[in-house]
Amino acid sequence: MPDKTRIPQSFKSALPAVSFVTAIFFCNFLSRVVFAPLMPVIQNDLGFTHAGAGHLFLALAIGNGTGLLASGFISRELNHRATVGVSAIMVGICALLTPMAHTYTTLLLALFALGVAVGLYLPSGIAAITSLVRKEDWGKAMAMHEMAPNSAYVMAPLLAEAVLFLFDWRMALYLLGAVQICLGIWFIKAGKGGEFPGMVPGPLMVRQIVHKPVFWMIVALFAMAVGASIGPYSMMPLYLVDAHGYTREEANQLLAASRVMACFVPFAAGWVTDKWGAKPAIFIYLVSNGAALILLGLTSGPMLAWLVVLQPVFSVILFAPGFTILSNVFPPEHRSVAIALMGPVNATFGVGLIPTFLGHMGDAGLFHIGFLIQGCLLLAAMVLLPKLPSGRVDQAA
Repeated sequence: MPDKTRIPQSFKSALPAVSFVTAIFFCNFLSRVVFAPLMPVIQNDLGFTHAGAGHLFLALAIGNGTGLLASGFISRELNHRATVGVSAIMVGICALLTPMAHTYTTLLLALFALGVAVGLYLPSGIAAITSLVRKEDWGKAMAMHEMAPNSAYVMAPLLAEAVLFLFDWRMALYLLGAVQICLGIWFIKAGKGGEFPGMVPGPLMVRQIVHKPVFWMIVALFAMAVGASIGPYSMMPLYLVDAHGYTREEANQLLAASRVMACFVPFAAGWVTDKWGAKPAIFIYLVSNGAALILLGLTSGPMLAWLVVLQPVFSVILFAPGFTILSNVFPPEHRSVAIALMGPVNATFGVGLIPTFLGHMGDAGLFHIGFLIQGCLLLAAMVLLPKLPSGRVDQAA
């Protein structure tokens, strides 16, 4: 059960503690997305196809799902705060070991292990955030939390190019590993939030969660949203280099620029969620991102560059309202379990199968068709909107 001695604070008062959790999430996310801008170099180094690149992301995703399922067992024995720190340390160790992979098979196994370590974070991270901030400010807190992956998307190509200027791709992992270990140790000693144990998803609790139709609607939306955010990002350097003649440096510069504006959009999504509820924000997300993905597959030249920049802006709108709905629908003791249960689906589909699908389409010279299909799926998901709860903070959990 949550620690009753800690009273949730206003967003402003809790900002330092929320920022610390967000910093952990930033490094956690950066450790997995840095492989996208590095992939053309890794591909040349180890000699595998676009589909092989997709399979690497699939291994990372399956590991991520495994870590999400295991998170409840670890946070039960420790607590959510300690689990956040342990996840950071484990990600750091895996990042330090990954550069030792000198064959495709060993890299595949290394990314699976990295995915497991990464997956331990999210249920405990969300539990820590919601324990720090009062309910009426959850939208803002979730938006702050979502600054982490969006900032990581910007930093990953810049880090990759900076490292590749002087070293090979392995140095990026060495740097990230060292930072993660230091942050994890620091958070265990000084971090706040989540000072209560996690819940292992026992049969009764699992039934209570999965019998709610809204749970499966959130799973479907998040799976598509993760796929529409990470999928194009993972394969964009290969798409721009192979299908549109960009150099690796040009592709990574555009990839970094494409995520700058996206860093600020979660705050707008969080504000809309707090003001009018989650459904309007989710509607905006489905329409804008679906249309952007379709146009991404249909355009070329300067228009393509604009779409590469705009699509990530729309791709991050869903997460703040989505987590707000989840936090309203489920009581505190069920929240981290619900995230752990839906996580493997989201990770396998969004982080793994979508990049793999795009990789196979790329090998067939049909990258653009993959983006068209993704966009159509998002537009079709609007049929779920009437059945979603409002996600307003005054709604009973």
